[in-house]
Amino acid sequence: MIQAGILFAKQILGLSGFKAGTIPRWAITTLLTAFSRLLEQEIVILEPLLKLAKRSGTGVLVIDDTTNPKYGLKEWSRKLKIVGTSGYEHGYKILLFLWECPLGRIPIGFALWHKGSKPLNDLALEGISQLRNRYKLKPEALLADGAFSTDKMLKRLEGYNWATVMRCKRDRKFAGKRLDKAITRGYGSLQDRLKNGTKVKIFRRKSRFFVCNKMTWDMQKAVNLYKRRWKIEETFRVLKTCLPLNGCQQHSMRAQVLYLFFVLVLFANLEIVSDTSVYKTAQAVISGEIELETILDKRIFTPC
Repeated sequence: MIQAGILFAKQILGLSGFKAGTIPRWAITTLLTAFSRLLEQEIVILEPLLKLAKRSGTGVLVIDDTTNPKYGLKEWSRKLKIVGTSGYEHGYKILLFLWECPLGRIPIGFALWHKGSKPLNDLALEGISQLRNRYKLKPEALLADGAFSTDKMLKRLEGYNWATVMRCKRDRKFAGKRLDKAITRGYGSLQDRLKNGTKVKIFRRKSRFFVCNKMTWDMQKAVNLYKRRWKIEETFRVLKTCLPLNGCQQHSMRAQVLYLFFVLVLFANLEIVSDTSVYKTAQAVISGEIELETILDKRIFTPC
């Protein structure tokens, strides 16, 4: 299975892009068999990487999504808005669960939001539930942007006793008022309970609003912690430019899941095992300066 995985990984790193047709049929069959359990799951937990994350000690869990344009997946594709252009494209979204710690950025799970899946926030809740209840993960805090700061999410995190800092929209109602009307100055805070009884603290920092469920935290601590959320944006950028994240053109979701598994595991190897940046190491492998086998930690290159 390892040899088949290495062939697959080399194809992902190829300069001409990913072409499944150039991979021997035996290798594809081997991988589909080995990963059959993962390919059928709505939430894909990368168990070898999760074990590595738990061994790393303390870390924050960051969740976010990115679009993955796919015009060939007619049965699965959704109409997605392109941020910044007001245009639209067809494809699905990748929801990523990222562990950020002193070792680096470790992808520990993902889900695909497509026409046949649950709503994106429900996928996020399901992933968090699995990480906490099944895998006993305990992050220093969960960080996310405003798309995930729903009352339901905040209630769930309060029940888990997980700290969180998230962005929230200025027009969100809190204690009967819009946030920008409740905190009129550029800096300030207030605390109250949501409609579902969850106690939260809201901070305003100029035009940005943050929600936190730890009443003892001040604005500086919450905002400094939230800055670590940017690691997931950097991760998406590297995944799209170096590996590439959007490179699989196979017309089945099973193939997409398999491809994404290897892209994320490759990223983890390039991020943690090597001594230089992901970009430099990837370029060295592509140019032949470094053999891919020398940087692959085979313990995190196989499914559990």
